[in-house]
Amino acid sequence: MLRIAILALLATPAMADDREARRAQCLGWMMAGGYPNGLVEKACQADFALPSAFLFKCSRAQTQGFHDDRQRAACTVFFAQASTQAERGYVIN
Repeated sequence: MLRIAILALLATPAMADDREARRAQCLGWMMAGGYPNGLVEKACQADFALPSAFLFKCSRAQTQGFHDDRQRAACTVFFAQASTQAERGYVIN
């Protein structure tokens, strides 16, 4: 919390613009279904609390068709794990 407050005080409008541009780039990669590499994906997820790009790739494949049985199986496992995580999720109210 203190770290965020200090960063907010030190932030300049240019830094805010850079962060917003980086956020937009991360969102674009996420929605397109692929980051340039795993390190960039992890950084984007950590900095902006974004879901996995694989979620969007699997969702798109559900409506447009899977490339092969392996992709369908991977998406099935991914959605099963996501479902389990949702069941364990914290309810605010």
